Amino acid sequence: MTKKDVVKNIVLPIGIVFISIVFAIVFNDFGLGILTLLFGFLNAYYMAIGKWYNYLYGIAFSVTYSITSAFNGFYGFAIFTVIIYTPIQIVGLVNWFKKRERGDVLVKSLGVKTDILLTLFVVLGSLLVGFLLGLIPTQNLPYLDAVSQILNLSGIILSCLRLSEQWIIFLFNNIADLAIWITNCLRGGPNAQMMLVVSIMYLVMNIYGWIYWVSLERKQKQNKFDVIQLKKESQDNQINKNKISEE
Repeated sequence: MTKKDVVKNIVLPIGIVFISIVFAIVFNDFGLGILTLLFGFLNAYYMAIGKWYNYLYGIAFSVTYSITSAFNGFYGFAIFTVIIYTPIQIVGLVNWFKKRERGDVLVKSLGVKTDILLTLFVVLGSLLVGFLLGLIPTQNLPYLDAVSQILNLSGIILSCLRLSEQWIIFLFNNIADLAIWITNCLRGGPNAQMMLVVSIMYLVMNIYGWIYWVSLERKQKQNKFDVIQLKKESQDNQINKNKISEE
């Protein structure tokens, strides 16, 4: 194991646990708050570096975060977790092992037409879900909650398909989440301070993940180009050999 592997697989995860404990002490939140922060931090980190067990932490995060969201009157995440997020995490875990390349996850990108369809899905889905959440009497910020859930759903689907655009979607989702939890902190909602920390943490990790995946995608494209060049050179050499033998 190289020094880089030690830092990535041992030092940083231990640092994540330590940071979570520090924030729990600062905000005196040793219940749902610290669990949500820890699971979310590990989920985002392992997703960023392309590890399959990010889905396990993702499921645990979904459960604790949905409970906290429900306590704060944000029912969108709680509802989506039960009917969509958890099943998708399981599917993503299965698909993860089917789409690998030499130990690294195989990265792909969307086309322009698919980007447009995805944008329409986010806009229309947010309006529909926002309207439905608004029918719940104790729901807070229904349309902002809806935007967050539709963006999160889109990001998770793209993650399961190993598409690099997931990180752009997650960054927009981070902006929506920050708006939600800043507002809730000002209102004095339960566990709101720790959830704000979770949102900031996800923003940082998703920026890191975006940079990491762009680098990985470029590396894989270069490898494929090198393979094509080698095949072409091999074919040219074979043709030259045939010509020499004929002469």
